[in-house]
Amino acid sequence: MKKRLLRRLALSICLLMATCVAYARDGEVTLYTLNHLQSHLLPVKSTAKRSLPAMGGLCAATGIVNADMKKSVNPIFVATGEAVAGTMWRYFKGRPEMIALERAGIAVNSLGKHEFDYGLEHLKAALSVSRVPVVISNLVTQDPELLSSLQKNVVLQAGDMKVGFFGLLSPAVMRLTNRPEGVSFDPDFNTVAREMVDDLRRKGADVIVLLSGLYENESVALARSVAGIHVITGCGAPLKQTDEPILIKDPEGDPTLLIWSGLGGQFVGRLGIRMKGGRLDARGTSWTLLPVLGRAISDPGVLEIALEYENKLASALSHVLGSFEHPLDTRSKTLRTGEAPIGNFITDSMRFKASADVALINSGGIRGDAIYPAGEFSERTLADILPFGDRIFVLTLTGKELRWVLEVSASALIADETDDYNPMRRLHNGSFLQVSGLKAVYDLSAPPTIMKDDRVLTLGSRLKSLLVLKDGGWEEVMDEGTYTVATTGWMVNGGDGEKYEVLRSAPRVETPYLDTDAFAEYLAVDCQGRADPREEGRITLTGRKGERTL
Repeated sequence: MKKRLLRRLALSICLLMATCVAYARDGEVTLYTLNHLQSHLLPVKSTAKRSLPAMGGLCAATGIVNADMKKSVNPIFVATGEAVAGTMWRYFKGRPEMIALERAGIAVNSLGKHEFDYGLEHLKAALSVSRVPVVISNLVTQDPELLSSLQKNVVLQAGDMKVGFFGLLSPAVMRLTNRPEGVSFDPDFNTVAREMVDDLRRKGADVIVLLSGLYENESVALARSVAGIHVITGCGAPLKQTDEPILIKDPEGDPTLLIWSGLGGQFVGRLGIRMKGGRLDARGTSWTLLPVLGRAISDPGVLEIALEYENKLASALSHVLGSFEHPLDTRSKTLRTGEAPIGNFITDSMRFKASADVALINSGGIRGDAIYPAGEFSERTLADILPFGDRIFVLTLTGKELRWVLEVSASALIADETDDYNPMRRLHNGSFLQVSGLKAVYDLSAPPTIMKDDRVLTLGSRLKSLLVLKDGGWEEVMDEGTYTVATTGWMVNGGDGEKYEVLRSAPRVETPYLDTDAFAEYLAVDCQGRADPREEGRITLTGRKGERTL
């Protein structure tokens, strides 16, 4: 009799728990979404179309959201990670962004790839000042300080509704940043997502939202495989906005909406969610992109933070590092089509700083896309030219491996207008290498390296000669020789995929220096404050007709 009563009691408890988990309140929530702020606290101008008005920025975005919330039901304002990037992030370790997000009323945030750009200590410094919950569900680490600053998921109140949030970051994005030691991301998104959905249901969430740092195809596949996720936000391609959400049916036939609201706070997404019977009522759900124009009324609290740190940054960046005797051409059409003096200077600075035989940097790692006048060179210009502050690594390669890398680099070069260049089958021109300590001769009439799925399918035969500087003289690179190579974290991780896969498996030493550190020190110390980089025949091209073609 006693055992029977215990069984009945256990069954009653299970039924009660199942009822609690299954219960969800009918109602409405207005979700305001900010994707990939990237440290844009103030409005910015498009670098591509300078005639356009300034747009975006957290100050104006917050002002628009505050005004719009007055007419919305159960509003909640969220960010999806990648809130930091570039010079502001490098100088102030996330303090202005984290304080500004809190003042903006952001209820929850996640992590993106740029949060890892300057290493783990940099990220932990940012999280230490953040009072906005940061959710990331598939992070794997034993670092107690990092774990104490993050949550797997969270349930927040929005009026009379409870909204559950969790976050996922694709392991693939770590190829695009400085991968920190002791941190990884579980690639089994489906299992992690199911665990989070079950946990959020137990916690009483009426609506479940994924703050996604996955690629769009990964988010779509997840929506089709895991039941119970109502909204996935942050799933877009980097430069894409969409007027309509993507509607996916989950395994139980219920709708999941995928939404994306762009970069830099240029838009805020407003999703009016209606829940009915524990399911998302797609017909009763509305989506609007709110453009954030520079003339919008800024939120005073966020504006105060933005101006304080913009002024601090302006003061820091006005510092003069030295001078250049001739204009510096950082245009893409110069850097990505052959040898460039600025590429020579940057790689020289890396080679000297790391005491390596050779230095390599991908041309896409050098920005600015402008001709800077001769004369004084400031921290601000350095931040324009090397905005990523990438870590310097020293690899050990055989001569054969070094030849392989330079042969792959030549795949990005276009011989002339008759060259059948397809960036899906050839190396992207931003991956073309600037070099130091080497002299390479390419024949562009020879077959180029062919790529498939970002990996080398067929190695080309364009590299005709490769010399290395040894003891003040030039000598042929020997297949059986070994050479130390200074390069960036982006290159060490394969160059946005598996393009330079040899570099990923090479023995390596991580230095404590950034490419910006090397540049500043080389100009101030080795060049004694004055430099005059020029073309030196480091990259010689034959078989090309006419002008350089991008």
